Amino acid sequence: MSVKAVSYRPTKPARVLRVFVAVAAVCFLAVAVGSGEAAEPVLLTAQGKPAEAALDVFLGEPFFDMQVVFNGGEAVREPYLAIALDGTLLAMRNVAQHLRRSEDGGETWGEIAEVPFGFLDTNMIVDENTGDILSVRMWDGADRQWRSRDHGKTWQEEPIALKPNEIMKWLERTGLRVRGTREGHNTDSGQYFMHANASESGITLRHGEHKGRLLVTATFRPHARAHPSDRESVDIIYGCAIYSDDGGATWQVSGFFPEGFTEEAAAVELHDGRIYYNARSGSGYYDQALERELLEEENYRRTAWSDDGGETWKGLEVCWVLPDGGGYGRGYGMKAGLARLPVLGRDILVYSNSDTAGGTREKLTVWASFDGGETWPIKRLVHAGPSAYSSMVAGRPDTPSEGRVYLLFEGVESHHYAGMQVARFNLSWLLGGEPTGDGELPDWAVR
Repeated sequence: MSVKAVSYRPTKPARVLRVFVAVAAVCFLAVAVGSGEAAEPVLLTAQGKPAEAALDVFLGEPFFDMQVVFNGGEAVREPYLAIALDGTLLAMRNVAQHLRRSEDGGETWGEIAEVPFGFLDTNMIVDENTGDILSVRMWDGADRQWRSRDHGKTWQEEPIALKPNEIMKWLERTGLRVRGTREGHNTDSGQYFMHANASESGITLRHGEHKGRLLVTATFRPHARAHPSDRESVDIIYGCAIYSDDGGATWQVSGFFPEGFTEEAAAVELHDGRIYYNARSGSGYYDQALERELLEEENYRRTAWSDDGGETWKGLEVCWVLPDGGGYGRGYGMKAGLARLPVLGRDILVYSNSDTAGGTREKLTVWASFDGGETWPIKRLVHAGPSAYSSMVAGRPDTPSEGRVYLLFEGVESHHYAGMQVARFNLSWLLGGEPTGDGELPDWAVR
């Protein structure tokens, strides 16, 4: 069997032996799966560890546990979860600018640390080319980012250049200011904004001509005091992405998502290089004075794909099986979690949200897809009580996080926003859930 090792950057001499051992282990596991498919190239991260491995590590005996990582009052809001190249988990309570780290796969968590970024524009992008973790901020008048070179222990601020897309350039030519400050957002100032608040973790592209590109979902947000769902046509928000080909010095705004009222999205790269984009839809209403009968699709997620490295989005669909939960019957949805398991040659995705079809914020549930988001045949309840926003990552091969999915979500028994919990589970546990009727499980999953 011939397997080609591909690295984003030259490996340091001291790591060579460890790299070959890791690659050999991945090759052995790929054969053990017995898929009969042609061998996939083994991708290596900057730490010399395989970016993807065999399916077996996510199977085995079913495993699930859960613990509270943040609590206090009723304002424990906006979960963000990322996973460094060494498997360190970073859990963030965004509103309070609080961060906790776990270096042992979520068994234990370090003390709460305050970070210099937070509410209104937070995201985390793990650069697999370097091992750095970035958080880009665009909303408060000074485009910049924070960078950690030590897996989230310390952070340094640095400026960035943000390049508008063609529609934004056109708006500027018509006299509208495309950029503004947070204070300007609260006025009818004619200003427009970019931000990446409530975005799932960013990704490093691993395939195709844009390999190594950094990408994270974002939102183009026109001025308006109203809730994102309660806007006039001129003020509709649009999901998009920002991407960087120079390690985060310059970020380009992608084309807009093909439907408005979309934000708080997530994106994953599939094994063939396409990017799957899953967005919250706020096409309903928030202000009860605007009450109306909802369209059925206003309680479900929107999806699209990119085949050009995240520059444009097409193939818009309503995902009728994935609820945009938590809209209290008003169709404004909420932030969901999304991750792709790092399995060679397969596109196993996991999604999390409140399983209430737009109703109350409770019944936090996870779904699985085995065909890159085309179908979602199985789901399993995680927390039956009050629960809201969620964020998800998959464990990295050859690290303490290997073989498990990690889910950070708002909610404890007493209230949606009185705490955040981390659930840990493997794919075998999820396969013990209930069928959705949307597609079929693969043969290996029902043996």
